[in-house]
Amino acid sequence: MGSHCSILVHISSDDIGDWRMALRNLVNLVNDDSIETPPELMEVVVNGPGVRFLLETSPEAAEVTRMAKSGVEISACTNSLDRFGHAAQDLATGVTTVQSGVAEVVRVQQRGDTYLKLP
Repeated sequence: MGSHCSILVHISSDDIGDWRMALRNLVNLVNDDSIETPPELMEVVVNGPGVRFLLETSPEAAEVTRMAKSGVEISACTNSLDRFGHAAQDLATGVTTVQSGVAEVVRVQQRGDTYLKLP
C-alpha cells in the first residue's frame, strides 16, 4: 500500500498540553475496535512551531519513535523545520519529512481520506 494513509492527523500547536492531548487521542483512535484504524493507515503531519516535538532532543522523542515503529507515518514539514531553525537530521528516529505540511493536508483531503485536526 506504500504511504497511502486513510486517516491524516494534523498538528501545528507547540503547546505541550495540546501535543500530549493529540498523542492521547491518537492512541485512543488506534485502540478503538469500533473503527478500522490500523497504525499503518495513519499519518501524522506536524507543521508550524509544533515540529519541535519531533526533534531527537524533545522529551517526546521516545513516544514519537515508538509510534513510528508501530507503523504510524509521522511527517515533519520541511518548510517549518527551516523556518524555526531545525535540520531534518535532528528529527527523532522514524520521523519522515514532507516539503509542505499544508500541501500534504490538501492532497489527503482531495484523495477523500479522513482528516483530523488536533491542536
